[in-house]
Amino acid sequence: MSLKHMLLIKANDYWDKYRIKKRRKAEINKFKDPKRIKIYSKITLSSEQEKEIDDIYINNYGEKIPYTWHKHFTAFTGEFDKYYFPELLFIPELEKYFNNNSHYAKTFEDKNVLSLLASSADIIMPKTIYSCIGGIIQDNNHNIVSSNPISELNGEFFIKPTIDSCSGVGCQVLKLSNGVDNVTGKSVLDIVADKGLNWVIQERVKCHSSIAKIYPNSVNTFRIMTYIWKDKIQHVPIIMRIGQGGANVDNAHAGGMFIAVDDNGSLHEKAFTEFKKEFKKHPDTGLIYSGYKIDLVPKVIEAAEKCHSLIPQIGCINWDFTINDEGNPVLIEANIQGGSVWLFQMAHGKGIFGDLTPEILRWMRHMKNISNDQRSYYRCGNNFEK
Repeated sequence: MSLKHMLLIKANDYWDKYRIKKRRKAEINKFKDPKRIKIYSKITLSSEQEKEIDDIYINNYGEKIPYTWHKHFTAFTGEFDKYYFPELLFIPELEKYFNNNSHYAKTFEDKNVLSLLASSADIIMPKTIYSCIGGIIQDNNHNIVSSNPISELNGEFFIKPTIDSCSGVGCQVLKLSNGVDNVTGKSVLDIVADKGLNWVIQERVKCHSSIAKIYPNSVNTFRIMTYIWKDKIQHVPIIMRIGQGGANVDNAHAGGMFIAVDDNGSLHEKAFTEFKKEFKKHPDTGLIYSGYKIDLVPKVIEAAEKCHSLIPQIGCINWDFTINDEGNPVLIEANIQGGSVWLFQMAHGKGIFGDLTPEILRWMRHMKNISNDQRSYYRCGNNFEK
């Protein structure tokens, strides 16, 4: 190995540790928010529960973690689980180790690239009317066009950024008459100009009746996190996100609610908002969650795992799916960088990895203590503890 290569490895490792430390600090700062403090400060863990947490994290990960996340997740359902996985470790380390090739992650997260992936898997996405990729506008057949046809659009559409977006920011329903939005009064050309150089205009998805019955104004989506562990694609307990109050988006950060969903499609008793408002029935439609079942959920899980099988370069993906009016799973987007695991654990009252947690923590400990160059050999648990 040349001296230049050795110095490059050392520099990469230094910046790697710096980024982890910085991101950890950001996760800790989130829980200085008075609204979050109000939630988790009401939970007191017993000495036995604290010991269970310490035993798992010290013995496997090699480090004691704050009890903040266990308290916060417990506050929602009242269920304590020693296997709760803290956000403190997810984005800074676990997601990084799973998705260690950032170039792949950036590419496949682009919603305009994702549609090509989905079509190869025979997975439906909302029909693209026009897309803009780096300032180049295309029609739904990937022909490059000018902006003139867009100015004449009529009907109801959905526009959203395709890169560097989250929590529904920049997403907008368009109700166009001769290129003018009836809601805002703006021309569609002014609207797309505000979206920058990467966006997509799609047909609005009509949700299956079993979903629209819950709340009809937004495309309510299932968040399914799949991950590859030792050559097998698995998924964590899933949730459904639901809009409310006339909103057109279902994101928790945008005021939507989320509810635990069993793999057979059965909804749990309560839906929550990010800051712990609780709903046993939808405040707009009055639908009672307990006992309600969406029978097509197994098809959605199958579709998510099928999509992931096409890009094994990525170890962990948060998928957003819905079901259309014909009963088919529809892929909305894939979140690969800067994902989260709080929704699943707050809704279900249990850790995302269950009995696998100790093994995954030992793997993280191993990954943390080797160079970035060596991590590819052990990605997704490969060659670890054989």
